[in-house]
Amino acid sequence: MFTGVAINASSVRRQYTHALAVDSGMLILQRATDQYPSEQELTRLTSLAAPDVLLLDMENPELAVRCLQTIQTKYLDTPVIAFGGTPVQHKTLRVYGVQHFLPYPATPDVFVAMLAEAIRANHSENLPNLFAFLPAKAGCGASTITLGLASAMANHLGKNILCMDTDLRSGAQALMLGLEARGSTQGALTGAYELDNFKWNNAVTRHHEVDFLLSSGNVLNPPAEWSHYFALIRFVENRYDAILADMPELINGATEEVVRRASLVFLITTQEPVALRLAARRFEDLKRWGVEETRIRLVVNRWQRRDTSIEMIEGAVGLPVASTFSNDYNRVRTTLQSGVSPVPADNAFGRELVRFGEGLMGVTEEARPFARSEQARNGFAGVLRSLVTRQAR
Repeated sequence: MFTGVAINASSVRRQYTHALAVDSGMLILQRATDQYPSEQELTRLTSLAAPDVLLLDMENPELAVRCLQTIQTKYLDTPVIAFGGTPVQHKTLRVYGVQHFLPYPATPDVFVAMLAEAIRANHSENLPNLFAFLPAKAGCGASTITLGLASAMANHLGKNILCMDTDLRSGAQALMLGLEARGSTQGALTGAYELDNFKWNNAVTRHHEVDFLLSSGNVLNPPAEWSHYFALIRFVENRYDAILADMPELINGATEEVVRRASLVFLITTQEPVALRLAARRFEDLKRWGVEETRIRLVVNRWQRRDTSIEMIEGAVGLPVASTFSNDYNRVRTTLQSGVSPVPADNAFGRELVRFGEGLMGVTEEARPFARSEQARNGFAGVLRSLVTRQAR
């Protein structure tokens, strides 16, 4: 649950904000006043842990601004949702950094939308250790790459890794690893507001030195919302060196939160014509969901030198190729079925995953093999052709 403080001008307004919070299903009010607080009361209010959002009644604009100025000395980064008031009064509040306004009264749906807007705007930064892997279409190998990369980074690079399967309907990772999941992504999302160490340890399945959050394949009813993914990411973001999210091919309003916060989103394709056409479509989808092009990387899986060229792939998708993986599917399948680590470092695919993981852990953007610049755009194809030729020999 998100937490909030509501400053109201009357008991009627306090009941109003309380009802909005309850109806939203995602906000707990730590404190709600039934009049504008005195200086002493404001001191008590600001002694609380910083809330996720502040609700401010605009019935008396002068007193509202006075409260806001005092509260912001303690809760400078807390987003404020002002309700009531006129456009002229809202203009004054904008001087103090208030950007979110509700009519009075507002419907629960309007309030939930405004709550999402305020909290997301205050948590819009990309997390440097969160990486999303999105297939152009089913069967492109995104899950194989994500699983293999998690194992490579944990076993060969010594990193603390979370690999989570966000494809709730398929649950491919558990099937590929042949594991009976201890917990599930569904369970973690359902209880995301109340996660603690004990619940988290029961949600993840430890395998190959990796914490796997595996999908059970069951459909959630009601479905997960953006706030569940938000709460899950907030809980795990400081617990792992890297968080790898295996995504379904289609983003929705809930999983949008993962790609919105990811440092990089890797679009996985093969050289098949249909996969390339769908990769171009996924590229546009990601941009529509608000993912900047600078955060999207195109990865070609099962690369074969004699198949579609780098230039043709880049032309078809509209993105430069950032990395390739060898066509070693039979070896990968045999390894997975044997129950040993999915990333033996004695084959090309394993070595490529280790190098890929080293790039993700680069301490600067320049250290990453996935960084793009105008120079890289102009000269990348020739360099990559040379690299791919060496790998394919």
